[in-house]
Amino acid sequence: MSAIQLNIPNELDRFLPDIVKRNYGKWKERRFHGPGIIEHVSEMGERVFTVKAALPPNARVSVDTLEKFADIADKLGVGALRITIAGNVEFITDSLEKALKIKEEVERLGFPVGGWGGALWGINTCTAFLTCQIAVIDAPSIGKALGDALKPYFTGEERLPAKLRIFVSGCPSGCAGGTAIDIAIVGMWGAPPKIREEALPLCMPPPKALAKIPESQVFLVQVCPTGALSLRREGDKVKLVLVGEKCINCGRCKDNCDAFDYDPKDVGAAILVGGKMANTGVGPRLARVLIPWIPANPPRYEEIVAVVKKVVDVWKTYAKPGERLADFVERIGWPKFVDLVGVPKMAAQYLWWPDAARTYLTYRARGEVIFKGFRDAP
Repeated sequence: MSAIQLNIPNELDRFLPDIVKRNYGKWKERRFHGPGIIEHVSEMGERVFTVKAALPPNARVSVDTLEKFADIADKLGVGALRITIAGNVEFITDSLEKALKIKEEVERLGFPVGGWGGALWGINTCTAFLTCQIAVIDAPSIGKALGDALKPYFTGEERLPAKLRIFVSGCPSGCAGGTAIDIAIVGMWGAPPKIREEALPLCMPPPKALAKIPESQVFLVQVCPTGALSLRREGDKVKLVLVGEKCINCGRCKDNCDAFDYDPKDVGAAILVGGKMANTGVGPRLARVLIPWIPANPPRYEEIVAVVKKVVDVWKTYAKPGERLADFVERIGWPKFVDLVGVPKMAAQYLWWPDAARTYLTYRARGEVIFKGFRDAP
């Protein structure tokens, strides 16, 4: 046990390059050298240059690609690279000449370089269908479609008022990073699941035991976070009932029992905007629901991409320099922002809610009514 305590956790500086270790905590200045290249200057006068490149959605790359990255880091860098929380890869080197060569090498491999300052910083996605059994949408594929559409904002071909980050989560669990972000796309079913009665007994206690067990102790009733599942006792029979108005389509029932089926035509996503974690401007904010449900149609997800591009275009056109999306929305007001984006009139159903009620968590509790209304609106 003592040996384990001595070795875990590893010391912070164990794998740091020497130049970084010497200047740790001593950086005093930074300079940008075009999209994706930043210079850090220390009190000692030493300089390091970081080159940032975008990775595929969910930051999934092959071993072969990682080896090529490592070769670039050894040949042109200081023997170090890192994968960032934004899903990018950053190479560290000690001269601008080498940084420009790294940029050239990485772009030759097909990875765009950019993403600092007034730009798209990154698109985070969860694994969705790669590993998750409750995913609603294929988050990495949507991340790829968005990345293709917004690439000029990452590479610096087109500038933005401030930084932009996007999260794409396959389901309401929000594993891509939550809703304190500029734009969030969250997989949502457009209607509650149907119960296949013939399969339900496999997930329930035997009939005789079920007749004696209190509803609060039935597992399938317990897993529902909003009480949308309940038992109805009709004489000697006990039936599981789903109350659609309470259902938030979280998928926890289906995660625990295959008797719950969602209709494929109800696959879609909620789009939220105006969140951030920074304490600048108006301070930290959870994103607000802009569109409660929109269909997710592969392979290019044109509807989702169109909404995101419209949001970015409105922000780019009317925001002040350095103004984050959340600060912009706060300045002009939510109704004005919704009007500029051109969201259908369904949005008017929740425009009067106070700010706290416009966050995603509160909105979800409204169940199926708004989902169906938005989907069926002309």
